Amino acid sequence: MKFVMILVLMLAGCASNPDLEKSISRDRTMNDMAKTALINEMLNSPDPAVRLEGSRIAKEFIVPQRSFLDILVK
Repeated sequence: MKFVMILVLMLAGCASNPDLEKSISRDRTMNDMAKTALINEMLNSPDPAVRLEGSRIAKEFIVPQRSFLDILVK
């Protein structure tokens, strides 16, 4: 029981670390930038099938699909 309490306190401390939040935000930004660059390359491809797939991915990236849980929360 003590181990669980210590573990919870340690995880709560890590979750509130401002440097960690900055790092996670930076990672998400870099991930979005990489996806955007990949989609851009696909949309500029001479192959129509690649452009079609790129447009499908872009649509999902710009307008993310809502999950069932998101619908229940609202």
